[in-house]
Amino acid sequence: MKKNIAVITGGEASERGISLKSADVVCKHLNKDKYNVFKIVIEGNDWMVEHGNQTKIYIDKNDFTFTIEGHKISFDAVFMALHGTPAEDGKLQGYFDLLKISYNACGVLQAALTFDKLRCKEYLQQFDVKTAKAILLRASDGKHPVIDIPLPVFVKPNKNGSSYGASKVSKPEDLAPAIENAFKYDDEILVEEFIQGTEVTCGVITMDGKVTALPLTEIRTKSEFFDYKAKYEGNSQEVTPAEVDATLAKQIQVTSISIYQKLGFKGMCRIDYIIRNGEYYMLEVNSIPGLSEESIVPQQARAMGISLEQLFEVSVEESLKV
Repeated sequence: MKKNIAVITGGEASERGISLKSADVVCKHLNKDKYNVFKIVIEGNDWMVEHGNQTKIYIDKNDFTFTIEGHKISFDAVFMALHGTPAEDGKLQGYFDLLKISYNACGVLQAALTFDKLRCKEYLQQFDVKTAKAILLRASDGKHPVIDIPLPVFVKPNKNGSSYGASKVSKPEDLAPAIENAFKYDDEILVEEFIQGTEVTCGVITMDGKVTALPLTEIRTKSEFFDYKAKYEGNSQEVTPAEVDATLAKQIQVTSISIYQKLGFKGMCRIDYIIRNGEYYMLEVNSIPGLSEESIVPQQARAMGISLEQLFEVSVEESLKV
């Protein structure tokens, strides 16, 4: 008997458009012989089912079901294709935990921790994970402290993704405008040291009960850094597998598996690094990575001989084991 899978997307975060794109790819490639796939779009307080040419069908949030032609439809599992809040910060996971509905992403604690870039870095430093030096600024603090990190620096929201509100600052006069811009996206921002080096990223997924690191991708951007245009408007070259020293690449994969396990992850994630002089520094952990055709984790899966259909099926089947 086919399982009913809800692909949940939308939301009101700045990454809404990317979420919708990821969901379309997931819905396209999930195996229709095994699953009944329903796209659920969150728009504020409205959660709607996209079902053919039907008028709006609303989810009953009391039990995450919907009714069509007199039949009540419930779900066996949820596929998270929503970037930013309320998925990457763990709010949706808490809701599904209460309803005892499986989902293919990490849990509440892991999502909340990795969504908070600074606290995630502080947690992982106890396991000797190298990270860039950073200072946290809060909007509520009013006057901000003196920044004792030499320029250039990155200024970015502490809890946001897809590089919205992020900028590289090389001139003192550009720092205040960059801080003001970042505060449009979050009430906490980071001023982080700039590490000149090679940027790579590693997808990690549980397959057949085993935590597996995918091949690294090297990011070669035409921009100042891997910003929104570089990520989504073709302003970068992504090389998979990364053309870096094989021994170093293996070390980063081992570290990525260790981070996944230390955080108590499940599902898939992507961990970003910068390499400088043979050492690598973790930048951030993405608990719900992009899943469009051109996104990095799908690229890495293909390099490993895994199709999108296989990747998504593995993700769903692992969630159903819980």
